[in-house]
Amino acid sequence: MIDVLEHMLMAYAAGGLAPQESLMVAALTALNPNARKKVKHYEALHGRMICEQEQAKVTDDCLAKLMGRIDGAPAEAPTVRAAEPPQQRPQALAEDLGIPLAVQTLIAGFCMNDRRCWDKMSRGFFKMEIRLQRVRTRKRLRLLRLLPGQATPPHAHRGIEMTLVLEGSYSDSTGTFNRGDIVILTDPRFIHQPKAGEQGCVCLTLTEAPLRFTDPLTRMMNAMWRV
Repeated sequence: MIDVLEHMLMAYAAGGLAPQESLMVAALTALNPNARKKVKHYEALHGRMICEQEQAKVTDDCLAKLMGRIDGAPAEAPTVRAAEPPQQRPQALAEDLGIPLAVQTLIAGFCMNDRRCWDKMSRGFFKMEIRLQRVRTRKRLRLLRLLPGQATPPHAHRGIEMTLVLEGSYSDSTGTFNRGDIVILTDPRFIHQPKAGEQGCVCLTLTEAPLRFTDPLTRMMNAMWRV
């Protein structure tokens, strides 16, 4: 049986992932050489499969008909765009947010955020929502940041949660995870409390549903946090 990550890598190589998962895998391959190697392998395999498929037969006048349809299409009116203010350089953004430049560039290309700053959730715990262009979904893509030695409140997950470590490290009951590691949780009964290492931790997370906090006060606060 193929695990979730392996399936995502294969689908990414074939161009069949949704935008949220595509951004997650693109960031993973930018930081993780093993994942990058696997994607290249699947891309080569996919290309070989395409080449080995039987070629479809077309009529002799197929190209002429296609060009006729293109020539006969109504001309589109030129699009007038308002001048856009100069954007801040990705390098400066990466330094300000503590995110690797390669990942910051990916996020800038995928998303439509008009502000990129950390929102404080609790002591030493911050988040940043990532809103993708033209995507309406219940899935939530966000950056999470823990200061050194800080931990999230204990929580479980409804649906799948994917966490990619961008900088630093964190630990929970299952082990310690460093830059380039990805953790995929699928068991809604599993409760954990990630704690940042000595250098703090910045992660990119993708969740299918809101987190389920175990502490009643934290559950009430989450009405404002919306995690």
